[in-house]
Amino acid sequence: MAPQIWLVTGTTSGIGKMVIQELVRRGDKVIATGRKVEERLGAYKSDSLRLLELDISADRVALAAKVQEAWAIFGHIDVVLNNAGMNQLMSAEEASEDHINALLTTNLLGAVRLTQAVLPLMRARRSGTLAFISSSSAWNSLPFMSLYAASKAGLSAFVESLHKEIRPLGLRAVAIECGGFPTSLSQARDGAPPPPPPTQIADYVPGLTALGGMFASDPAAYMPGDLARVAPRIVDVVKREGPAAGRPWAVRVVLGSDAHAAIAQKVREVAGLLDEWKDVSYSTDSDAHKGGATEAYLEAVSILEKE
Repeated sequence: MAPQIWLVTGTTSGIGKMVIQELVRRGDKVIATGRKVEERLGAYKSDSLRLLELDISADRVALAAKVQEAWAIFGHIDVVLNNAGMNQLMSAEEASEDHINALLTTNLLGAVRLTQAVLPLMRARRSGTLAFISSSSAWNSLPFMSLYAASKAGLSAFVESLHKEIRPLGLRAVAIECGGFPTSLSQARDGAPPPPPPTQIADYVPGLTALGGMFASDPAAYMPGDLARVAPRIVDVVKREGPAAGRPWAVRVVLGSDAHAAIAQKVREVAGLLDEWKDVSYSTDSDAHKGGATEAYLEAVSILEKE
């Protein structure tokens, strides 16, 4: 496969930093973006790796300008990897407006706006891939992570629909839903004040204590992912290389044994609840409808590729 050109967000640490190094190792070209990117990644600059200051929380106009700037660096972009993200344990009741806006913008709205900015350019070429680092939290919501789970569920749902819209145009999208990996996801963003405590309400302390105790009992069991291993696999998924070679395109791919086990449990639980409540679900249909969904509708919402 010919070298590809990637635009990657959130590259100054964690998964993003490992991915850009993996891409260069494979011979691809990378536009690495983030806040203070020159300061943090200056040593990595080369003919194959360029740096671009980009704040994913910027408005649509500013992001569109950054996309034009990035496109001009190598002449086009083959893959956009939306990796930037943030998280913080917090009770839903106590989340401030600033925190809610920052988290939803970083994890969801920024990726949507970046997608809107790059799609006209990719459509014109009839070529391009939009990849998104999502989370198993899109399926499984832990307590005190309600906003993070909501942002990732929204992101994965966005990607599903997006792929169906752009697939006829020669483009494709994928949500890579990761389990636990040791990253700086929960650290405050540059320039942001230190985060408040997860709760100042006594009623929530027992729940937080139990959650913290669970993770502290065996940290490796709850954060089993290896950053050195996930970066190559993310690239494999997008490029359809290695263990992903020869597989049909999947719009949602799970990485991490913890994520796989938890999502498998969720699927079984949802299937059981659907069966248990089926009579209630069907009871709201009009007399003129026989129940169930049409074949056309089921085909439209399917996430499986049709050959």
